[in-house]
Amino acid sequence: MQASPFGTLERRLTRAFENSGEDFIAFGPRQNISWGLETRRQPERYLWEGLKRGASAKNPKVLFQFTLDGRGEYSEGGKTWALAPGEAFLAVLPSAHRYQLPKRSAHWTFFFFIVEHPLLVERIRQLRRREQAVQSWPVESAAFQRALNFWLSACAGQFRDVWIFEEMLFGWILEMERELHERRHPHNERERLLKRTRTLVESRLERPPNAMELAGVHGLERTTFSRFFKAKTGMSPAAFITEVRLEHALKLLRTTAKLEAIAAQTGFADANHFCKVFRAHYSTSPGVYRRLLLRER
Repeated sequence: MQASPFGTLERRLTRAFENSGEDFIAFGPRQNISWGLETRRQPERYLWEGLKRGASAKNPKVLFQFTLDGRGEYSEGGKTWALAPGEAFLAVLPSAHRYQLPKRSAHWTFFFFIVEHPLLVERIRQLRRREQAVQSWPVESAAFQRALNFWLSACAGQFRDVWIFEEMLFGWILEMERELHERRHPHNERERLLKRTRTLVESRLERPPNAMELAGVHGLERTTFSRFFKAKTGMSPAAFITEVRLEHALKLLRTTAKLEAIAAQTGFADANHFCKVFRAHYSTSPGVYRRLLLRER
């Protein structure tokens, strides 16, 4: 039997869920969350009709359910999706849909959360007019990491008040909307990521952010962000940060500024460090480059 690609993640979630003292938090009559981690093995006992899921039209809810192992099935509007590991469905309760453990599947392991919040429900309804119910979410994606952290925070009892709850809740939905938009417009994704990173680096050239800080901005761990950045841009975050700094150093070399000053303004430890990085990148020294510029004038 082939092992699930999400085995490590499943074990992490299992520990978190087992240590959780509750699986429901209410901040008000229409602001609450429930969550869980399940493995279903009996098809005849796991079939949910979306119009009979336990929510009323006056108090609708949002369900996010992510497959970790096995196979599930989701049906809506005459179409049926087989839910493989890495895929999730997003639905408003109540609505006309169905999800189940199909007879041809030995089991279905998934984690889920159900949220009642009027603003979220309306946001998801708008999203579902543009997007299909079932989507694939790579573990390294910011949207999945936001969903995962939301679930883990609920398990750990970190929603001390409604403001923390809403901050993480809407952080997740906004990141998901962003990623789905970029999937529809993939040619813009690389440029958008580079532009955002360049803006962050240029805002503090004297003390540029490192990969860990950039990862935090995107809501990811450093290693996950580095893989994501390289997959989208073809270079590592550190290489791009250095490239932006050196581009500014090239402009400063057109002035009479000393190398020590240029190094300080572009975030290098000192002139020696600046010269070493410059030579490695351009195969010449800053001094030689400056003299070449003077000849061209």
